[in-house]
Amino acid sequence: MPSLPTSNFWHPSLFNAVSIVVWTAILLSGMDCIFGQANAETSDDKSAPGKSHEAVKQFENEIRPALIEHCIKCHGDAKQEGGLRLDSRDALLTGGDSGPAILPGDVEQSLILSALNHQDFEMPPGKKLDDRIIQEFTTWVANGALWPATDVALRREAMKVTDEDKNWWAYKTIQPIGVPVVEGDVWSRNEIDRFVWKDLKSKGIEPAPSANAHVLLRRLYLQLIGVPPTLEELREFTNDPSDEAYERTVDRLLQDPRFGEHMARFWLDLVRYSESDGWNQDAYRPNIFRYRDFVINAWNEDMPFAEFVLAQLAGDEIAGDDPQGKVAAGFLRLGIYEYNQRDAKSHWNDIMNELTDVVGDTFLGLSLSCTRCHDHKFDAIPQADYYKLRAFVEPIVWRDDLTASTLEEQKSYSEKLAQWETQTKPIREKLDQLLKPYETKKWESTVEKFPLDIQACFHKPKSERTSWDEQMAYLVSRQYWEEGGGPYNGMKKEDQELRKQYQEELAKFDEIKPAPLPPIMSVSDCDGVISETSYLTATGEQKVTPGYLEVLPSLRLETIPETNANSTGRRTQLARWISHPDNPLTNRVMANRIWQQLFGVGLVQTSSDFGTQGTPPSNPELLDWLTTFFIANNGRIKPLCKQIVMSATWRQSATHPDAESNLAKDPEENSYWRFAVRRLTAEQIRDSILSASGELKSELGGPSVEETEPRRSIYVKSQRNSTSNFLHSFDMANGLQSISVRDSTTTPMQSLTLLNNRFVLDRAKRMAISVREQSNSVDEAIDRMFLLTWGRPPDPSERDNVYGFLKVSLEEPDELPDVTKLEDLCHVLFNSNPFLYKE
Repeated sequence: MPSLPTSNFWHPSLFNAVSIVVWTAILLSGMDCIFGQANAETSDDKSAPGKSHEAVKQFENEIRPALIEHCIKCHGDAKQEGGLRLDSRDALLTGGDSGPAILPGDVEQSLILSALNHQDFEMPPGKKLDDRIIQEFTTWVANGALWPATDVALRREAMKVTDEDKNWWAYKTIQPIGVPVVEGDVWSRNEIDRFVWKDLKSKGIEPAPSANAHVLLRRLYLQLIGVPPTLEELREFTNDPSDEAYERTVDRLLQDPRFGEHMARFWLDLVRYSESDGWNQDAYRPNIFRYRDFVINAWNEDMPFAEFVLAQLAGDEIAGDDPQGKVAAGFLRLGIYEYNQRDAKSHWNDIMNELTDVVGDTFLGLSLSCTRCHDHKFDAIPQADYYKLRAFVEPIVWRDDLTASTLEEQKSYSEKLAQWETQTKPIREKLDQLLKPYETKKWESTVEKFPLDIQACFHKPKSERTSWDEQMAYLVSRQYWEEGGGPYNGMKKEDQELRKQYQEELAKFDEIKPAPLPPIMSVSDCDGVISETSYLTATGEQKVTPGYLEVLPSLRLETIPETNANSTGRRTQLARWISHPDNPLTNRVMANRIWQQLFGVGLVQTSSDFGTQGTPPSNPELLDWLTTFFIANNGRIKPLCKQIVMSATWRQSATHPDAESNLAKDPEENSYWRFAVRRLTAEQIRDSILSASGELKSELGGPSVEETEPRRSIYVKSQRNSTSNFLHSFDMANGLQSISVRDSTTTPMQSLTLLNNRFVLDRAKRMAISVREQSNSVDEAIDRMFLLTWGRPPDPSERDNVYGFLKVSLEEPDELPDVTKLEDLCHVLFNSNPFLYKE
């Protein structure tokens, strides 16, 4: 990594002005000091899709579906009220009796926005669209009203998937890949390097030299376990940076439980993990952490890909008595839940559609959401395929009554509970009699707020309910407990006192009452009639059964394993298809995701969009070789990680003597001729600060904690509507959607957070005290601080500047400075480029 500009970062006067005012002025006027890249040696993240791609996605996901659902019936080819058609951009520009419907870029004068807002006109009549949809239209018009493929009408015949469609690179069967051999290759360490070397030679580029021992070890630790090495680990490796020592270190880190804690984070981003419901109430989910722990343990155990997929999509269907399957099926419960939504039918439909979208994003690497309403306009995915995929999850019912316990544990619990119930029966009967009127009243008031068809589902006997009836009844029951504080809110004072008395009497029997079994959020299939999956088209309602994407090769699935009783086995079948070794798409997607985690960007940069609107692989042969290696190792992640980090490609320096010339030949840096500098993730920044101060606790799993607790950041509570904490300042995913590549922003608020946040200030103080206690000289203290933060000792010029700041007397080199001076220096190091970036 390039050294920081001495003239504007390490000048002694800067150290004498650690006041908020001076620091803020420096940061706001020259962000390159702390977050910017110092010179041409630094690489930016080039994985973000362009604006045009985002505009197309907005149109296909938001604008086109809204027009189809709400507008075309009255303003299409069959009927044009007011002389207005809305089925093409030209028609919108022409308008109807009142003039053009849109003026691209002019929000004020576009009549369609006036109509949607029910100002001069009302469209649709009677009821406005959701404010979110209206805002999407406003943004669309303001950005120029992009309408892709203007020659394609909104209403069209069903898509026919052709042989040409099936020949798209991501869907093609993976063929055996021969490792290239290029004359004069003395650089390559393994097969990965030979693919990279071939590409470099074709462009006339030489790879960068290897990174030095300090840089390489810090990179290795941050990329494999998410925290920097200790001082002892740094000393040991720099004393012996041989290939054998490096490989031993790699093997040790892959077995370190912190590997799972670090690698699980990217998967949690993909499945939009959060610990709250989202939207208005954003209620906390105290038991969902067990799904997070399942993912961590799966990475640590190197669970094969097929088992990993099966557990999450169908863990409840797996035969046997291991409760971890039900825990893993918490994946199906991660979506947003609106606690007071009366339109239960639409709410559940949104939940199921969003789940289908995430299955597509996460496991298939395809953006499917636009096919909810029409055939995909760019990829060979008919609308029917979307609902065939959704049909696999159609029978699920949310379960809040399951526990992470074996049958034996459940039996033991029931026996102990029966003893407690026998001895407390008289008290409980009196308590039940007291509470029953309040419960009855709450049930009546809750149910009557729903539409009549939803009420009918709730009142139907459970044995007669279809899966849809059961899903509606569940949503009603949730509101019984959650809305208005539950049934006992507003209880008469005398009844409150009597209730308290009965509860105190029950408490006397707590010694014989068994501790509750650990609750989980999970699912199961409805054990009644499974409702059909249907969708609307221009020609009416269509019904489908579970099925796979037509564009992918036909797979001969092995016999589906036995599943638990009262389950359809649909999701087991889906999981087997996704993880099948002959499925070329899903295995390519997973191999690419691992490459992305270790290099910062995938060979396919749009790692959740392998369709025609995504980016093609920068090295297709290498991607297919990695995928073949992944499959050959039974879909295990650790062998692939080792293969990557052992390569000469991964071990390159971030600096290159011919960087300017190479950028002219490969401006996107797709050929891996140097290692790309990346900012640490939010979690890595926080955990590295705690590691430097010596406070980071190493506890695996368990309930989440407040941000003030010194545990790994993966264990910090994450709520969808609470985005003002330290982690979210540095672009932590918010859990609202599947995220394959996080934003990497540079904002003044990040600088101010590092300068003023109490967490950072306290860690700097703790680190300073620890360093002073453990150091026998100024140089030892300086080295310790730099090694803990930057992973390397200071160079001579940096040491001279630190001497000036600390006012070190060269005549008395063993006299340690005051702790406040060391504290300020620690604070500066936390704010520095070499700490915040990995090279």
